[in-house]
Amino acid sequence: MKCGKLLLVLGALLAGSEGARHPHLPPYLLGRPTSQGFVAHGDRFSENADTPIANLTRKTLPQKVDNFDNTNNAMYDQHYWYNSNYTQKKGIVFLMIQGEAPATDLWIQNPNYQYLKWAKEFGADVFQLEHRCFGQSRPYKDLSYPNIKVCTMSQAIADIHNFIGQMNIQYNFRNPKWITFGGSYPGTLSALFRQQHPEDTVGAVASSAPLDWTLDFFEYAMVVEDVLNQTSTDCWQNVKDAFYKMQQLSLTKQGIQQLNAYFDLSPPFVDGQYTQHDIDNFFANLYGFFQGVVQYTYDGRNAATLNGLNVQQLCNKMNDKNVPDVINRVNNTVNWINQMNGDTVGPFQNSYKDMMAVLANVSYDNSGELAANRGWMWLCCNELGALQTTDQGRNIFQQTVPMGYFIDMCTDMFGPDVGIKFIRDNNKQTLYKYGGADNYQATNVVLPNGAFDPWHVLGTYNNNTANHMTPLLIQGAAHCSDMYPTYAGEPADLQRNRDIIHKELKYFLGL
Repeated sequence: MKCGKLLLVLGALLAGSEGARHPHLPPYLLGRPTSQGFVAHGDRFSENADTPIANLTRKTLPQKVDNFDNTNNAMYDQHYWYNSNYTQKKGIVFLMIQGEAPATDLWIQNPNYQYLKWAKEFGADVFQLEHRCFGQSRPYKDLSYPNIKVCTMSQAIADIHNFIGQMNIQYNFRNPKWITFGGSYPGTLSALFRQQHPEDTVGAVASSAPLDWTLDFFEYAMVVEDVLNQTSTDCWQNVKDAFYKMQQLSLTKQGIQQLNAYFDLSPPFVDGQYTQHDIDNFFANLYGFFQGVVQYTYDGRNAATLNGLNVQQLCNKMNDKNVPDVINRVNNTVNWINQMNGDTVGPFQNSYKDMMAVLANVSYDNSGELAANRGWMWLCCNELGALQTTDQGRNIFQQTVPMGYFIDMCTDMFGPDVGIKFIRDNNKQTLYKYGGADNYQATNVVLPNGAFDPWHVLGTYNNNTANHMTPLLIQGAAHCSDMYPTYAGEPADLQRNRDIIHKELKYFLGL
């Protein structure tokens, strides 16, 4: 899971970048793909996402801009989708909660997604709700500070509560049985909504849901390292050797020139013109390539993952004895990942300044796809933390991505008010308010995680059989793996855990 994506400077470039990774952006930032968000990025059904189907409507409902200010009566239009193809008028209602990206038809219409298979089986009405501040659901005209301050988890949870109440009236649902679904950050919302508003639903599925939103998420790198080591000890060693050598090169003028040559850096490091932030940015972006492969390894999410974008193939690249230099292997791995994702294989984008210019853009683009990066980064800087440093001491990625890099990013994006004290105190308040993973308690909730997913360490594993609070750890699987369609060769433990989710859904519904 996931925090960010980065945005552009000029309107013409913004208009031309809808749905694609911006050329100044890395493929991942704080675990979030820089196109389409945690769950929908590169989905293999995305090309059909906007193909009209019968009985699917997109509507809006009025929501308060600030649910907690009784003196502020301003309203905004929140977008939602309704799919009535499966309804048997039984009062069973499924809600897919969306999060840090614009919602599209994708997750409400394709019958191969697991929750829609269950919707068909149980005869459910199906809704999808777009998160405030993302896509077309815009409380204010832009994402400037302080307008963006209304983009919070608590506001989103209040929106969900109001939404369910309004739908019950609008669709004349009598004694409905609502179940919420969500993956990654929306999984967090699904879990917390079940905890805070049990009167609204009969249950929840919260896939890959972080609940222990720690500020310094150094454990992410530890999981990536463990997965590489489980896959191939040689791979682990080669990655370690490469990052050590690259870190050493970054300490000297001559070494910096070698890094320029290895990766065809654009812009190159020029003596006297680069800063430590530029060095940190280079390593953060490079580390991000390894993050992305491990985070989604063996998921059935898109053509790239189905065709071999996984940790085993990454290790094959890093173990290639035909390429003696391990740093060249890293560059080959980066080019392979770009190729698999359909991105440009070419100069390695390398400007912290250009990246910040993108993130500082407060305007919404037409779809909201680019602006979602700023929205996600705000959630992280303001509440969630999850700053994926490599500050944990000895590790194969070295201490190349420090906490200060992310703190300064937040300040550069949102202004001097959003400094270390603001970020630290707000993150502490979030953990105190929601209780973290160890203190999470709810009834009728399934919390699946993939053992290969670095985000799984922020999940809860408190098992309460009597209350049907059911955490799952799916071996060999990664981020939101239980949500995607089945595919040949998927991790063996996936189907067993889908069966457990299915069994719990039947219990929630009294079937």
